Amino acid sequence: MERFFIVGCGDIGKKVARTALASGAGVAALIRSPDKAASLREMGVTALEANLDERDSLAGMPTRGAVVFYFAPPPGGGFTDPRVRAFCDAIAPGEEPRKIVYLSTSGVYGDCGGEVVTEETPPNPQTSRARRRYDAETVFRQWGAERGVPVVILRVTGIYGPGRLPLQQLTSGQPVLEDSLAPVTNRIHSDDLARICLAAAERGEDGDIFNVSDGHPTTMTAYFDACADAWACRGRAG
Repeated sequence: MERFFIVGCGDIGKKVARTALASGAGVAALIRSPDKAASLREMGVTALEANLDERDSLAGMPTRGAVVFYFAPPPGGGFTDPRVRAFCDAIAPGEEPRKIVYLSTSGVYGDCGGEVVTEETPPNPQTSRARRRYDAETVFRQWGAERGVPVVILRVTGIYGPGRLPLQQLTSGQPVLEDSLAPVTNRIHSDDLARICLAAAERGEDGDIFNVSDGHPTTMTAYFDACADAWACRGRAG
């Protein structure tokens, strides 16, 4: 039976867990909140209550032979991700996972001046957040090479979907740029991202890097307009 271990089981993690459980896979998750752990157990997930900021709490993680989905964000501040280091350090020899899928960000490419970005574009992280994410990528790749664990990196664009729409900005009347002045950006629906994570677990190979988007780049203004139109239609239907 395929086994998955989700580190940081929020919205995307739960979507991955539901799909995996429906396929008959075993799913465990590392979660900090007792309330969220209880909710995961109700789904059928084996929840391990631990804190990535507390190294001693990470003992006994069910990593051996599992596919690890690492979705936990770095802590705020600085240019490194000590949580990823703590996670890797806590995996004893002989307890290595079968594969690691790390959810990174397209922000590691930095400002490319409107040029099209591909997986071959050299990373140039310019914000602290992007530098922390790129540091995590580097740590996982180095650790995987040393321990013989394949690592797949997903560089994700803006995520949208239920609970992730800019409704507060729309209802408060916040202004947006004129469409002709707004830069082109990329997004991915949360359901599609969950499916991509599982596809990466099944078919991704060591060293693979995938830029994840829905293939329909638009300006942020066009995105806000589409959300406003959909919200207005919903209101009329109600």
